[in-house]
Amino acid sequence: MDFYKKLVLTAVSLLLFSCASTTPTIDSETVVKLKRTACYGRCPVYTVIVKASGAVEYEGYEYVSAKGFQTASLPKESIDLIKAELTKANFFKMKSNLDSGSWGCFMSATDSSYVLIESSIQNRIKAVSVYLGCDSKQVYEVINLANYIDQVIGTSKWVKEKAE
Repeated sequence: MDFYKKLVLTAVSLLLFSCASTTPTIDSETVVKLKRTACYGRCPVYTVIVKASGAVEYEGYEYVSAKGFQTASLPKESIDLIKAELTKANFFKMKSNLDSGSWGCFMSATDSSYVLIESSIQNRIKAVSVYLGCDSKQVYEVINLANYIDQVIGTSKWVKEKAE
Protein backbone atom coordinates (compact mmCIF):
# COMPACT_ATOMS: atom_id res chain seq x y z
CA MET A 1 0.00 0.00 0.00
CA ASP A 2 2.93 2.34 0.71
CA PHE A 3 3.95 2.09 -2.96
CA TYR A 4 0.56 3.36 -4.13
CA LYS A 5 0.56 6.19 -1.58
CA LYS A 6 3.94 7.37 -2.91
CA LEU A 7 2.78 7.03 -6.49
CA VAL A 8 -0.37 9.09 -5.88
CA LEU A 9 1.53 11.72 -3.86
CA THR A 10 4.13 12.05 -6.63
CA ALA A 11 1.50 12.28 -9.37
CA VAL A 12 -0.47 14.94 -7.50
CA SER A 13 2.68 16.98 -6.80
CA LEU A 14 3.77 16.83 -10.43
CA LEU A 15 0.31 17.78 -11.63
CA LEU A 16 0.02 20.71 -9.24
CA PHE A 17 3.46 22.07 -10.00
CA SER A 18 3.25 21.57 -13.76
CA CYS A 19 -0.03 23.50 -13.88
CA ALA A 20 0.70 26.02 -11.17
CA SER A 21 2.07 29.41 -11.91
CA THR A 22 5.00 30.60 -9.89
CA THR A 23 3.35 33.78 -8.74
CA PRO A 24 4.76 34.68 -5.34
CA THR A 25 2.52 33.82 -2.39
CA ILE A 26 4.53 35.67 0.24
CA ASP A 27 4.22 39.10 1.78
CA SER A 28 6.88 41.79 2.13
CA GLU A 29 7.70 40.61 5.68
CA THR A 30 8.89 37.24 4.37
CA VAL A 31 12.58 37.13 3.50
CA VAL A 32 12.48 33.62 2.07
CA LYS A 33 10.16 30.64 1.70
CA LEU A 34 11.61 27.27 0.74
CA LYS A 35 9.35 24.39 -0.25
CA ARG A 36 10.43 20.87 -1.19
CA THR A 37 7.85 18.52 -2.74
CA ALA A 38 7.35 14.79 -2.97
CA CYS A 39 9.17 12.51 -5.36
CA TYR A 40 8.93 8.83 -6.19
CA GLY A 41 11.21 7.98 -3.30
CA ARG A 42 11.88 9.19 0.19
CA CYS A 43 12.36 12.89 -0.52
CA PRO A 44 11.72 15.14 2.48
CA VAL A 45 8.53 17.15 1.96
CA TYR A 46 8.39 20.40 3.92
CA THR A 47 8.06 24.16 3.84
CA VAL A 48 10.13 26.64 5.82
CA ILE A 49 9.56 30.40 6.00
CA VAL A 50 11.88 33.09 7.37
CA LYS A 51 10.40 36.46 8.31
CA ALA A 52 12.31 39.75 8.43
CA SER A 53 11.87 39.70 12.22
CA GLY A 54 13.89 36.48 12.38
CA ALA A 55 10.89 34.25 13.03
CA VAL A 56 11.16 30.84 11.37
CA GLU A 57 8.07 28.76 10.58
CA TYR A 58 8.51 25.14 9.51
CA GLU A 59 5.92 22.60 8.47
CA GLY A 60 6.95 19.02 7.78
CA TYR A 61 4.81 16.60 5.80
CA GLU A 62 6.61 13.42 4.69
CA TYR A 63 10.00 11.77 5.21
CA VAL A 64 11.07 14.24 7.87
CA SER A 65 11.82 13.71 11.55
CA ALA A 66 9.46 16.51 12.63
CA LYS A 67 6.02 16.36 11.04
CA GLY A 68 3.75 19.29 11.64
CA PHE A 69 4.45 22.86 12.66
CA GLN A 70 7.67 24.02 14.37
CA THR A 71 9.05 27.48 15.10
CA ALA A 72 12.46 28.96 15.76
CA SER A 73 14.24 32.28 15.39
CA LEU A 74 17.29 33.49 13.55
CA PRO A 75 19.65 36.36 14.39
CA LYS A 76 19.84 39.31 12.00
CA GLU A 77 23.25 38.10 10.81
CA SER A 78 21.74 34.85 9.52
CA ILE A 79 19.00 36.72 7.69
CA ASP A 80 21.64 38.96 6.13
CA LEU A 81 23.57 35.85 4.98
CA ILE A 82 20.46 34.49 3.26
CA LYS A 83 19.76 37.84 1.57
CA ALA A 84 23.38 38.08 0.40
CA GLU A 85 23.28 34.54 -1.04
CA LEU A 86 20.03 35.25 -2.89
CA THR A 87 21.62 38.37 -4.37
CA LYS A 88 24.87 36.56 -5.22
CA ALA A 89 22.90 33.82 -7.02
CA ASN A 90 21.04 36.45 -9.09
CA PHE A 91 17.81 34.97 -7.76
CA PHE A 92 15.67 37.88 -8.96
CA LYS A 93 16.89 37.35 -12.55
CA MET A 94 16.23 33.59 -12.63
CA LYS A 95 13.57 32.04 -14.83
CA SER A 96 10.41 31.67 -12.72
CA ASN A 97 9.49 28.16 -13.79
CA LEU A 98 11.72 25.38 -15.03
CA ASP A 99 10.01 22.02 -15.42
CA SER A 100 9.61 19.23 -17.92
CA GLY A 101 7.38 21.34 -20.15
CA SER A 102 9.57 24.42 -20.31
CA TRP A 103 12.39 25.52 -22.57
CA GLY A 104 15.77 24.93 -20.99
CA CYS A 105 14.77 21.80 -19.10
CA PHE A 106 16.75 18.91 -20.49
CA MET A 107 15.26 15.83 -18.83
CA SER A 108 17.78 13.66 -17.06
CA ALA A 109 15.44 11.95 -14.59
CA THR A 110 11.76 11.39 -13.98
CA ASP A 111 9.84 11.09 -10.72
CA SER A 112 11.91 13.84 -9.10
CA SER A 113 10.70 16.53 -6.74
CA TYR A 114 10.35 20.27 -7.12
CA VAL A 115 12.06 23.02 -5.17
CA LEU A 116 10.23 26.31 -4.84
CA ILE A 117 11.97 29.37 -3.43
CA GLU A 118 10.20 32.66 -2.90
CA SER A 119 11.87 35.80 -1.65
CA SER A 120 11.06 39.39 -0.82
CA ILE A 121 14.02 41.75 -0.52
CA GLN A 122 13.96 45.55 -0.92
CA ASN A 123 10.52 45.71 -2.54
CA ARG A 124 11.37 42.91 -4.98
CA ILE A 125 9.30 39.73 -4.74
CA LYS A 126 10.07 36.66 -6.82
CA ALA A 127 9.14 32.98 -6.94
CA VAL A 128 11.28 30.34 -8.65
CA SER A 129 10.16 26.74 -9.12
CA VAL A 130 12.45 24.07 -10.58
CA TYR A 131 11.95 20.39 -11.31
CA LEU A 132 14.96 18.49 -10.02
CA GLY A 133 14.74 16.06 -12.93
CA CYS A 134 15.92 18.80 -15.29
CA ASP A 135 19.56 18.98 -16.21
CA SER A 136 20.22 22.70 -16.38
CA LYS A 137 22.47 25.30 -14.83
CA GLN A 138 19.56 27.03 -13.09
CA VAL A 139 18.44 23.79 -11.43
CA TYR A 140 21.90 23.32 -9.94
CA GLU A 141 21.95 26.96 -8.82
CA VAL A 142 18.58 26.57 -7.11
CA ILE A 143 19.67 23.30 -5.46
CA ASN A 144 22.78 25.04 -4.09
CA LEU A 145 20.72 28.01 -2.95
CA ALA A 146 18.12 25.79 -1.25
CA ASN A 147 20.84 23.78 0.49
CA TYR A 148 22.47 27.01 1.69
CA ILE A 149 19.15 28.32 3.02
CA ASP A 150 18.56 25.01 4.82
CA GLN A 151 22.05 25.19 6.32
CA VAL A 152 21.68 28.75 7.63
CA ILE A 153 18.21 28.04 9.05
CA GLY A 154 19.30 24.71 10.50
CA THR A 155 16.38 22.73 9.12
CA SER A 156 18.31 19.48 9.55
CA LYS A 157 17.01 19.33 13.13
CA TRP A 158 13.50 18.86 11.68
CA VAL A 159 14.19 17.28 8.31
CA LYS A 160 16.74 14.55 8.93
CA GLU A 161 14.69 11.39 8.99
CA LYS A 162 15.35 8.98 11.82
CA ALA A 163 16.65 5.53 10.91
CA GLU A 164 13.91 2.93 10.83
